[in-house]
Amino acid sequence: MSAYVVVHLASTRRVKRTRSEHATLAHHKVKRLLTEHGAELITSLDAKGASDEPPASATIAVPDMARADKLAAALREIEGIETAYAKPGEELP
Repeated sequence: MSAYVVVHLASTRRVKRTRSEHATLAHHKVKRLLTEHGAELITSLDAKGASDEPPASATIAVPDMARADKLAAALREIEGIETAYAKPGEELP
């Protein structure tokens, strides 16, 4: 069964962006965590930058819920990530 990790990123005003990708997602620690957990970034949505806008978010595909839980916990420790949580594959479209 596949699973996902949904990540909410800190405001882009506080974190520098590179090209169209949020800088936090491009950080070597995040890339290493994705590789270690067999995960793949599938979507990344940038916030518009207004103060009342929600933070940018990303969805990461992971092979199973156990890895999704571990990856979410590890990502919550990364600066620039406000929160990360695991979701079973059947809960996302």
